[in-house]
Amino acid sequence: MESEKEREGLVSSIEKQLSEWVIRRHGKVFRLALLLIIILLVFLSSFRFTVGGLKEWVEADPAAILNISIQLFTIMNPISTIPTFLIYTGKLKDDERLKITSTTTMIVIALLLTFTLFGPLILKALDVSVTNFRFGGGILLLILAIDMLSGMSRSKTVDVRQVAVVPLATPLLVGPGTMTTLIVLSSSYAVINVLMGGLIAALGVYLTLRFAPLLVSVMGNNGVQAASRIMAAVLAAIASQMIHSALLEWGIAKT
Repeated sequence: MESEKEREGLVSSIEKQLSEWVIRRHGKVFRLALLLIIILLVFLSSFRFTVGGLKEWVEADPAAILNISIQLFTIMNPISTIPTFLIYTGKLKDDERLKITSTTTMIVIALLLTFTLFGPLILKALDVSVTNFRFGGGILLLILAIDMLSGMSRSKTVDVRQVAVVPLATPLLVGPGTMTTLIVLSSSYAVINVLMGGLIAALGVYLTLRFAPLLVSVMGNNGVQAASRIMAAVLAAIASQMIHSALLEWGIAKT
């Protein structure tokens, strides 16, 4: 019996040490991997210089950037992610929680860059028009907004060591709705505007998760839920606008 207990204790100790090592190291590994991905994406994006021309990349519009950043921040809705974030990280030390926050943000940025740079190419490969995608995406966002307003949970039970990737970065922050919006935006705005708007939105995500405990202590759980519902209502308005724009382009709706 004592031998079995010692063996179980040894196994438990090894598992604990391994878990702590993964938590300490996964942030650096993910940052390095995502940095390489971002460099690769920037390199591959050079192919679009010959297609769209340099003009598309240098015409930054502050109003468009602000509009895009608000849309993306609203659709990602990091405030609604706070409860899930704290469930998985509430018992971690501050530095470990910060590592998960940084890793989540880096993954979000990588996903935003991917769908911004290659979204239109994906549509072209699928032979889907931007109008059709805008209409379908609007319906998808509307359903997502209704789910958020009704309080439906999209979280899953996962290992805390993987929480930065799933469910935080995707699907909670960058889900189908965010991907749809990025593809539509990159087809409607200059790429530089979408990229800068995405980076600003990602900064908002980082700050929200970074100060999540403070936000909960100041706003309370009811305040967080209320803010999430407000953002869901704004998301529903964005979805309705996307659907209306598609109907206008088809000549079904009137201005």
